[in-house]
Parts: sequence; structure tokens; C-alpha cells
Amino acid sequence: MAQPDVGQEQEGNGLASQATIAIDPLSFFQYAASHEDRWQELVGLSINHCTFGLGTIRKIEGEYLYVDLPERQGKKQLTEFGWDSFRRGFFQNLQIDTALQEKILAAAACPEMPPSIETLAAEAPKEPIKKKRKSTKATKTTKESES
Repeated sequence: MAQPDVGQEQEGNGLASQATIAIDPLSFFQYAASHEDRWQELVGLSINHCTFGLGTIRKIEGEYLYVDLPERQGKKQLTEFGWDSFRRGFFQNLQIDTALQEKILAAAACPEMPPSIETLAAEAPKEPIKKKRKSTKATKTTKESES
């Protein structure tokens, strides 16, 4: 996956003094997909933006992450990025701990099972029940004349 960067400290999640490992953010994107709880695991981690340099992920809100980028000149340092920026290659070298690396590897080795047909059928939107129209004298005579 990547080389460990021994000696760096993890600020968030209470994992100080553990060695971190640099991974490709795309592998995290594939692991997290649309699971907001998995994205929350990034808070406090270091990441390198291709243009703005090294930063720290400060918070996750909805489908956006906020990265503190001290090297960014002339603009606000806390910058908002969509989750899709991982897939699109805006970042490189996400620094994670070994526990998170193990979760990512386990998820990659055993992808989620697709939902069963019964589950899909139960979740499928139902068509509204069509109301039967009452016949009136006008509709009865029209139907009779068409026959």
C-alpha cells in the first residue's frame, strides 16, 4: 500500500506517538464510499494537496471535508473539498494509522454484498393505487356508442 513514516504523530482520534502510513487517498475513497461514519475517521489526519501542500483535515460535514492548509497563500486556510476530490486526484499521501489501514484492507478483501432481491423489492417505490372512476350517464353513453 505505502511506506510507513515512522516518527510522525497522529493528532486526532487520540493516537499520538503511533507511526503513520502514507496511502493513496483513492484507496480511502473506495473504502469510505458513501459511509459518513468512515469519513469521520479522517478528522485530525494529515494529507497533501497537490497544489496547496500539506494540510490537516479539521472536520467533515455532510459530503465535504475541511482541510487546514497553512501553506496556502492569500486565501482562507481552512478550505472545503467534496469527497469526490479524493477520486479526482486532488490529494496524495493521506497519513493514516495501522488500525485504519487494516480496516481499509479488510473492506477491500471482502466487499459489501449486494442487497438481496427481496430487499430491493421491499425498498422499491410502489406505484400509487389507481382509483376506479365512477361511471356517469355521459361516460356510459359514450362507451355504448363506441361498441
